[in-house]
Amino acid sequence: MPPFLIHKYIPLRDKAQIERLLLHNNDLLKIFCQDEETNKNNILVALNKDTLLGFLSFNGFGRKPQATLFVSNEYDAVDIGSKLIEEYEKMLIHNETVEHTVFNVLSGDVELITVLERNNYRKYFTSYIMERIGDPFPPADILVRNYEENDYLEWDRVCELAFYHMRQRIGMYPSFFYTPVEWEREQFAKNKDNMFVMTVDGTIVAIGKIAGNKISIVAISIEHQSRGYGRSFVKFLVNEIISRGEEKVILEVVKGNFAKALYESLGFKETEIHHNYIKYFRPDTRLIAPPENY
Repeated sequence: MPPFLIHKYIPLRDKAQIERLLLHNNDLLKIFCQDEETNKNNILVALNKDTLLGFLSFNGFGRKPQATLFVSNEYDAVDIGSKLIEEYEKMLIHNETVEHTVFNVLSGDVELITVLERNNYRKYFTSYIMERIGDPFPPADILVRNYEENDYLEWDRVCELAFYHMRQRIGMYPSFFYTPVEWEREQFAKNKDNMFVMTVDGTIVAIGKIAGNKISIVAISIEHQSRGYGRSFVKFLVNEIISRGEEKVILEVVKGNFAKALYESLGFKETEIHHNYIKYFRPDTRLIAPPENY
């Protein structure tokens, strides 16, 4: 095992090496590129002199940062991965907004799962990665517009209620529910070009967010589910991604969520199974259920 040190990412030194390591892993490369575009300070690298052995990137500070860990298969993933996680957690501990973090891991990546479990992460849920390659859908007669700042409270209500009830249906515990916070409203305002709302008679019935070629969030108001809005809205999001030059659209759906059947009917195919591992750093401020009449 060569000696190594953990450093902050420097594009001129590190970017080309990471791209070579991920040459045959386009999905992971896209995640890295998105994290790098958001904030280059959110990437750590393990170096032996100037040779890059592995890296850790995450999507920014917030309640629940999502992190990606990669170690070249030529080296000891447990040792290098543990050191990267140790430095990452130091960053999280000093940021008061962070409550927990999640790593998304391929179900067959035994070494990475070992690294996470040795660092006291536990499996939280399993999800399917699905992809669609094909032509755009015919335009639908629906009203969709970009998110606006005064949508924040209703966006939060629609999203949190939809995901809360989904977790209840599939038995995903502990159950939780987020309430609105000002810093999240500020984050959304900066990303409104990638966020969309569908309205019917002036009421928001669906919300969605995209990141590169990924549909990262889609939720239908619980008062308007099972009316076909989800199908029309997902088609819109697929078309939006294709219009930006992407050939493949991906999304993630939790195991047990009946939305998987909808995605399959729209041409999405299951490509991978992922496990999501979680670790807490601060007391959970989430509620265990929505407030009455929320």
